[in-house]
Parts: sequence; C-alpha cells; structure tokens
Amino acid sequence: MSRTPKIDRARRNALKAGSLVLGTLLATSVPHRQASAQSQPIRDIIQDLLRDLLPGRTSNPGSGGGQCFARGTQIRTREGYRRIESLAAGDEVAVRFGGFVPIKAMVSHTLKSVSGKWVDESNLPVFVRRGALGENSPNADLCLTALHPVFVDGFLMPVGELVNGTSIIFEAAAGRDALDFFNIELDSHDILDVQGAFCESLYRAETERCAPLLRFTGGRSQLRSRLRSVASAVVDRRQPIDIIRDKLEERGHRFARAA
Repeated sequence: MSRTPKIDRARRNALKAGSLVLGTLLATSVPHRQASAQSQPIRDIIQDLLRDLLPGRTSNPGSGGGQCFARGTQIRTREGYRRIESLAAGDEVAVRFGGFVPIKAMVSHTLKSVSGKWVDESNLPVFVRRGALGENSPNADLCLTALHPVFVDGFLMPVGELVNGTSIIFEAAAGRDALDFFNIELDSHDILDVQGAFCESLYRAETERCAPLLRFTGGRSQLRSRLRSVASAVVDRRQPIDIIRDKLEERGHRFARAA
C-alpha cells in the first residue's frame, strides 16, 4: 500500500478514536434526554466507554430483537432469488458450505417505531448499499438488523459493527410505523446468499457456528481497534476485525467520492 492510503486510514481512525473519547467526556455533562434519535448508536458506544473507562458508571443494554432480514429481501433458492417472506419450511436455499439445503423453519418479528424512534434501539435496522461489502455484494440495497452477522474474508461480523456513515448506515425510523423482519433456520448453521451478499442463517446457542465470529466487546474494544489502525501507518499490527472494518470504510469513502 502506498504511503497516502496509509496516512488517510490513520487520519480517519484518529478522528474516530477522538470522537469516541470526546463523546464519553460530553456524556458526563449533557443530559441523556437531549440526545436525538439519530445519535442512539453513538450513545450506545458512549455508554460502553463510560462503563469501561469511568469506574462506577454502568450501561443499560437492550435485550435485542432478533437477527433478521427486512421484508422484500431476496434469498437465493433452487428456483432463483425469492422474497424472504414467500419462503416456507421445506423450500431449498443456497448455502456456502452445502449446496442447497431445505429450510427447517422460518422466524419473524416486527420492529415498531414511536414518535420517530425505533422501540428496540439495541438492534437497529442497518441499510447496506449495493456493493458495500465487495464487488456487486450485495447486488441491491439490503436492510437487516444490526446484530445480524455478514460473512467477509472468512469471518462473520455483526453488520452493526461495520456501520461507516457512507455505504453502511443505520436506517432511520422517520415516516415508518414498523418494519417486518424474517430469518431462516436450517438443520445446521450456514451462510446464505442474500442478494449476492453472504449472511448467516439463524444461529442458536446450542449449534456450532460455520465460521469464526468477530465482534467488539464494548467501547474500550472499539477504541483499541481504532488506535491499532492509527498506528498501522508506521507498524501494521491490526487484527482481522480491524482490517475488515478499515477495508469496508475505505470502500465506502470511495463510493462517497464517486457520488
């Protein structure tokens, strides 16, 4: 990699790291109720940092509302791509590690909004633009919940951890009363072809994952990741989670510049 991209990456991550720390400091003096609905994902990070970096303070994480795809999402089956809400147990879907396999069960839930805010703000909808995860991946804009892992470079990673403000963003609730979400349970955990992107099937705790899962464990984990990426301009000791995040952020910035 040439020097300029390295410096750009370091600068971008330095700004992100500074935002995390500054947000934590501001959170100690700004009342929680003054924050807007759009800032909720940032508030979650701030709460993690408060818990991790300021002794005696705790966060109040939500319970989560499922790892699912929005109504209308196209899933690859033996008959080609079909809308997820049209699928049923017994239909065969394409998977990365097993060709085509039958659906064991379909699950669903509805995320509601009140006064322009999603009711369950711990698992917000994420909007993934066409091509955000790779060349033609996904092949059309995709909406799924933040906790749902996508498969990138051999690893699973919750899509909410990859939000970059350009090609992967949180879906606003404004103008929507509800969003319906669906997921596909298989006999064994696998990777689905979802509009050309690779995303995991329904995962249950008693099952074995088909690929390693990467995720941040709180605000301090995210801050350390950003600092590793800052230092990579001189010595690159980034971990896979940092590399994937940085790569998709760089891709998103290229999209923004080309727009």
